[in-house]
Amino acid sequence: MRTYRIPRVPHRLLVATAAAGLLLTLPGAAHASPTPPGSDSGAGSGSADTADAPGADGLRAFQQQYGLTPTGLVDTATAHLLKVAPDSELRAHFADPSDLGPEQLAHARTVIGVGKGADISEQGQVIALMTAMQESKFVNYTKPVDHDSLGIFQQRPSMGWGTAKQITHVPTSSKSFYGLPSPTSNPGLLQIDGWESMDPGAACQAVQRSAHPDRYAQWEQFARDLLEREGPTVDPIA
Repeated sequence: MRTYRIPRVPHRLLVATAAAGLLLTLPGAAHASPTPPGSDSGAGSGSADTADAPGADGLRAFQQQYGLTPTGLVDTATAHLLKVAPDSELRAHFADPSDLGPEQLAHARTVIGVGKGADISEQGQVIALMTAMQESKFVNYTKPVDHDSLGIFQQRPSMGWGTAKQITHVPTSSKSFYGLPSPTSNPGLLQIDGWESMDPGAACQAVQRSAHPDRYAQWEQFARDLLEREGPTVDPIA
């Protein structure tokens, strides 16, 4: 939820730390298991084949830049780097939906499916996708990197968004963001007066209350392209 600037750590140090197995608070094993598109599993990650993932062009380039094996799958070190890398690098590597890895894409499809299931407008779905892209790059953080923030929306148990298990269940966290019936009483998008006429980045901020409110807007076109590409084939999620 609240975003704090983390000092940039030298690439070699981050990679060496991951290789030494010291990033114990991060999700996943050697590689996170891709979640089938439209799946509602949401929480947790396990091991997966080490073969390169289809698509994931930007994710592989990002991994290669930081000295990681460019599998296109989100492993522990990749998850950490995605959270702390500068926006300029992230925009360069994630310029198109094809740059997402399969598990990232699956979580994005879940956000869309929950929106469709509740008849949320495409504008509302774009706002949700923008938010998740900024907060997590659609990585479902089951252990916190920033305070106690978890899941794809970086919702915090200490701020009343639900339990860790609820927040890391992607359909449930999506419902919480949209303001649908969910474990939280915090206002979601549907509870924000006039959200439909707001600038999309401002609508993201109205829900998230981030310390860096201007960072959501950079993902608007990405989110629109993602919805245009994936939306037609996503089934509604009730």
